[in-house]
Formats: sequence, structure tokens, C-alpha cells
Amino acid sequence: MKKLLLALTLILISTHTMAEWTTIAESDDDGGYVVYADKDTARKSGDRVRMWILLDYKTEQKASGVNFLSKTIRRDYDCKGEHLRTLAFKLFSWNMEQGRLVRSYNQPRNWEVVQPESMDETVWKAACNL
Repeated sequence: MKKLLLALTLILISTHTMAEWTTIAESDDDGGYVVYADKDTARKSGDRVRMWILLDYKTEQKASGVNFLSKTIRRDYDCKGEHLRTLAFKLFSWNMEQGRLVRSYNQPRNWEVVQPESMDETVWKAACNL
């Protein structure tokens, strides 16, 4: 009985904390992927927006010796200066941030210029137009 209650509790908690992903764009690069944003958790402060995005790949990806099918990235977008930086990311073994967490990183990287006509620009525009 305790195991059943624990399982039900974990299901309810995981269901409650799952992000509401909104499709932003698709790309044929890297075997194809869809980019989603979690607009419900986006936070705007002045000219900056912090938001989680999800890259959901159609084919398995490999980075730093691990295979994954989805990646969530928390980014800081500078809407006035047209810059972005990665604050954290997580790699998952299955699509839509499911399966095992195979890698995570939680340290801010340096600011980068948003390149014109890139996927980063598409996502930057989506974040800045919230």
C-alpha cells in the first residue's frame, strides 16, 4: 500500500510540475528538431527575459559522450542589446524531457550576439515579444 501511495504521489507531482510547452519553430538541422518555449515560466525584467526552451530532436544526438533526444535550456535574452546567454541546460534520453536526465549544466555562460536569420534569433524574438 505504501508503494502505491508513493507511486501516485510521484505521478501527481511530476504531472503538476511539467512545463506547458508552446511550439516556436522547427528546423531540419541536426536531423530535425522542434523548438518549444515555456511561456508560463518566462520572467521579464526591464529589457531582459528569462525563459526555458525545449529542443526536441527527431534523431538521437550525441554530446560529451552521452546520447539524448531532448534538451531543455534556460536562457537570458537581452531584448534591447540583441544578446542571449545560456544559464543552464539539461539533456534527456527521450523526447519531450522524458526518460533519464543524462547531463546537466547550471552555470551562466557569456553573452552572445544573436545571429540574424538563425534559430537563436527566432527564439529571441519569441521571448522578447512576450
